[in-house]
This record gives sequence, C-alpha cells and structure tokens, in this order.
Amino acid sequence: MRRARSLLSQNRRPPAGEGSSLPLAGAYMPTLYKLLTALLALTGCAGLLLTGEISLMMSSGAVALIPGYYRFFLGRQPAPVYVIGLLSIIELIIFLVDATVITGDVFIAVAHLTIAFQALKSFDLKEPWDNLQVYFVSLLQLIIASELTSSLVFGGVFVVFLMVLVAAMVLSHFLKEGDREAGLMRKPVYLISGLTLLMTCLFFVLLPRTPYRFLGKSHLKNIHTTGFSEQVDFASLGSITLDPAVVMRVEMEKDIPGPFYWRGHTLDHFDGITWKNELPRSRIRKQAGEFLIAPYQAEQTVEQLITLEPMDSEILFGLSEIRGIKADSFFLLADSAGDPSMPGKTSRRVRYTVNSLLADRLPGEARDRYLQLPAGNQRIAGLAAALVRNVRGNELKAKALEEHLKRGYLYSLTIDAPARGVSPVEDFLFRTKKGYCEHYATAMVLMLRSLGIHARVVTGFLGGDRNSYGDYIIVRRSNAHSWVEALIDGNWRRYDPTPAVVLERSGNVLLFWDSVAMYWARHVVGFSPADQKALFGGLRTGLLKLSYHFPAVKIPSIAAGLYYAALLIIVITLVFVCLVLIRRRAGRVSALTASYVRVRKALSARGLTVTRSTTSGELSAQAQTFPFHEGLSKFLEHYNARRFGRAGADTSFPGGIAPVLKQIRKK
Repeated sequence: MRRARSLLSQNRRPPAGEGSSLPLAGAYMPTLYKLLTALLALTGCAGLLLTGEISLMMSSGAVALIPGYYRFFLGRQPAPVYVIGLLSIIELIIFLVDATVITGDVFIAVAHLTIAFQALKSFDLKEPWDNLQVYFVSLLQLIIASELTSSLVFGGVFVVFLMVLVAAMVLSHFLKEGDREAGLMRKPVYLISGLTLLMTCLFFVLLPRTPYRFLGKSHLKNIHTTGFSEQVDFASLGSITLDPAVVMRVEMEKDIPGPFYWRGHTLDHFDGITWKNELPRSRIRKQAGEFLIAPYQAEQTVEQLITLEPMDSEILFGLSEIRGIKADSFFLLADSAGDPSMPGKTSRRVRYTVNSLLADRLPGEARDRYLQLPAGNQRIAGLAAALVRNVRGNELKAKALEEHLKRGYLYSLTIDAPARGVSPVEDFLFRTKKGYCEHYATAMVLMLRSLGIHARVVTGFLGGDRNSYGDYIIVRRSNAHSWVEALIDGNWRRYDPTPAVVLERSGNVLLFWDSVAMYWARHVVGFSPADQKALFGGLRTGLLKLSYHFPAVKIPSIAAGLYYAALLIIVITLVFVCLVLIRRRAGRVSALTASYVRVRKALSARGLTVTRSTTSGELSAQAQTFPFHEGLSKFLEHYNARRFGRAGADTSFPGGIAPVLKQIRKK
C-alpha cells in the first residue's frame, strides 16, 4: 500500500507560477495512471497481434509505443501539434491504401489503423482525459481481435484487459474529481472490479452464444486442408508439408475400435486432371430437432459430438454412414451419396452431433456417372485388365487392385511434375510409382471403372489422436485422406489402396494444452442455449434434493424456487450496496474535503464549538488563542481557495493534513 501511495502521489499539479509554460506529457497524472494507460495500449495491440491475422509490416508502428510511453513516464513535452497533425494525415492515407490495395479488407485495415493510432497517441498525451481515447481504442482492438480468433490465449488477454480497464477508469474518475489519495481509491477499485466480474459471470449465463455474429461475416481464418477438398485438382498439387493444425475434435459416447474414416465428400467426375462432385443436392428434412438423412435405430448407431474449426468448405464430417445430424442451423443439404453440408458455415466454428450406422456394406445404386472415364485412359485400362486376368468376381478384382497399389508403390509427399502430355495418374502408375492418397485413390477408381465396376473417390480424414485428458479424438490437417468406394453386389464397399503411414503423435504436454483449449471452446466460446438449459436443469435437481432434506420447506414449483432464489440474491445485493453507500457517505467528497471534516472533528474534541452551521471563518476566529492557529489558518485558506474559489483543482493540502491534526491534538 505504501508503494501504491507513492505511485499515486507522484506528478501532482505544481503550484501556480512554477514549471514551464509548455504543457508536459502526462502533467498532473499519477505514475500508476500512466502505467495503466500504457498497459491498456499494449494489451490492445498484443490482442490483435496474437490473432495471427494482422500483417507484421502494417503493424510495425507498434514499436513506437516503447519510446512514446518512455517519454510519457519521464513527463517530457508531447510532440508538436503540427507533427501530430501531419502524421495523422499520413495514417489516413495509408489506411485507404491498405483497405483497397494492400490487404483489400476494410476490417483488417481498421485493425492496422488502431495500432498506428496507439503509437501516435503515446506521443500526444497531455491531459488525463487524453488517456480515455487510448482506453476506447484498446476496447475497439479487443472487439476486432474477438472476430479474428477465439483461442484460449485471447481469453487470458481479455481478462487482463478487463481488470486493467476497470482500475484505469476508477482512477480517471478520481482524477476528474481532484482526488489523489490512495486510501480513497483502493476500495472503489476492489468493489467495482468485483461487481464487474460478478456481472460478467451473470451475463455469461444469461446470454448464451449463438452461431450468428454481431458484426455479420466472421473474419476467422479458414483452414485450407490438403488431402480433403471439394475437388481434387492434380494441376495444383505438388509437394506437401504435413500440418498439425486441428481441424476438428470428436467426442464419442461409445468406445469403438478404429480405424476411423471421417467421411466428407464424394467425387464422381474426373476429366483427367480434376475430380469434381456433380451429384445433385437436396434439402434435408428436419424432424424433432434432427436433420434426418435416413431412418435409424438409436441403439444401432454411434453418436459423435464434433467441434469443427472454420474451413474453406461447407461439408460436415462424420463416420460413415451418416444417418442423422443435430445442428444449430436453419437447414442442411445432402447429395445423393448422403454427404451433408451446411451453407454459410465456412467462416465459423460449428458444433454438431452425428449419428452414424457403422457397416461394411452400404446399399447403393449402379449409376452411369460412376463409370465415367476421361479420354486417353487406354494404358490404365490395360494395366487393370492385366492385373485381374486370372481373377473372378468383382470383389476379388477390387481386392487385387488394392493390394497391387499398396505393395508395388511408395507413399511420398514429394512429387515431381509429369512430362508434358502425360497425365498425373499415368505418371504415377508407370514412371514414379510414388505419390500420396489422391494418386492411389484416383488410380484405383480409374482401373475399377475400366473393368466395368462402379467406383468413386471419397475425401475426408483418417484416424486422429486420442486425447486421454479430455476423452476425445483430435483430427488434424495431417489426417486428411482420400479413399475408394466400389459398388460390389449392390453395396458400396470401402477400399484404401494407400500404404499405411505412421504419423507422429503429439506429446502429453500438447495433448493437455489441447484439452484446455477444447474446454475453453466448448464451455466458454461455445456456451449455447442447450448448455444454459442443462445448467438450470442441474440447479433444479439440486433444489429438489435439498427439499428432500427440508420437508418443511414447501416450494410449489421449480420455477417458483428459482424465482425465490433470484429474488433473494437481488435483495442481498441491494442491502450490500446500501451498506457500502452508507459507509462511504463521506467518501463521495474529495480528499481535501475529507481532510476538512477530520479537522472539524479534531477541533470539536479540543473544546471548540463546532456545529453543522459553523463556518471555516468562525473556526479560525475561535482558534486565535491556540498555538496551532497558524497551521490551521493556512489549511483553511487553502481549503477555501481550492474548494470555493478559482485557485485550481480541488487538491490535497501540500505537506499533508497530518501535521496540522497533530498540532491540534497536542495539549
């Protein structure tokens, strides 16, 4: 507390006539107030930079915060007005160029502009009220950052920002009133900070999150996933680097063995370079809150609760075959292969529940689109015919082709471009004999189709890391995969011709941190109306159990019980606030007025006549014969000049009131 008092007592307003005629940076501001201002500016800029969406080049001006606030702490003169004005014009020009040319995104350009403003403002802080501009822009930066990320780290930054902002605003209020005493500031800071946290928790429960954003379109960065795509383009495929970025996290109520094939999209048309989905899509009907793709019995399915990160796709994933989906969406679509999609989901995290019927065979229809072949497929057809020359039955033929690809080719992420005029698939089959999952799946489908067997490519993800800390499966970008489905005897059968590859598993520390991030995303960022209902349901259960132990307490209904509980909380809060107001009745006045009240009490104890109507002049007259009269007169003169005159702000008595009180009490 001594340190706090020293911080608050520094940089007081100098006596009239002293100091330079030019205003000093941060004149009359306590050091603690300066420190909180700098922390808010740094927190706002750090929140933006931690999102990873801000250009480092366009944000390089943040470095100027260091010399700017260093000068501010030393109390040096602010930058000249014409310099600030010129730099402001330059900032505006850069913002316009940034929004239209450099980033082409007004939202990101505004984020860059706020960082430039904070840097410039650090050289232009003259009066305590200038700091309020820093607070407002810092709040704006946190709002922008919340649109760019929802990570756990940002949550920590926001908590720090909230506490610092509350303290800074309370100090700002006291400075406006002319109060500098640490004792008068400490309790309001504690009280308001506590009430802020209480109200934050209250609004957290009462206002669950929704998938619809306040600022419209989300600016969360989409994940561009190699291996999974709504189309496979060999012209754009090259060497691949595995990326450990998380795509989705899956919670399953049943412990089932792998491997887990997270089905995404079916590709049916190939032109020699690109796979596309040309299957018709239709709206999925919704029954009892569930989008039903096909009827199912709950005991025969596996339920998966999936948290899907923002991706550059509208596809929803799940174990095959997906029968039903519960999602917070107006409508879903599904193609004829049963692959669901959610229009408009690409820019946001989505939580949904999938019920899948796990089976080796899925009923299907033979359609001509699954026999389509590109021009110039004769060489591949010849290889397929040679491989199954002595094989009978489509199932055995498909198995033979799968085994040939698994055993005769190498899995590689480094692929050379084929020679001009040679298709990527032919180059894979006959020259390099190495490739990744798209090469294997495409080669097998083309060979199956050349044999008259209906086949298609399916893209999605394979496997994942089981996180024992959170009891869920982490699916990463590196798990992206493509496989084959062939129509054998009226049923679609899955074949995976890609050789097995062992992926590096995450360490325990990373898994633990991911479980914390999962909890944050699930219970904080993703707190939904269903979670709110479950929370109140748990409260209702607790009240019921409590009523069993106190049968004399009759609660007519659970709703009435909740009403009474809320009413009790409100009454307790009001009583607490009233007590605080009564105790701090004198705390509403300034430090100087509080000192005047203490002097009146001391004079009354010394034997002087002090009533409510006794003026300061009458007090001075009564004390003329006392040895403390000189000190008392100086204090009363200072009080009258500051409190009622035009001598300046209502500041504390120079040197403190303690010596005056000591003289009065000395007998």
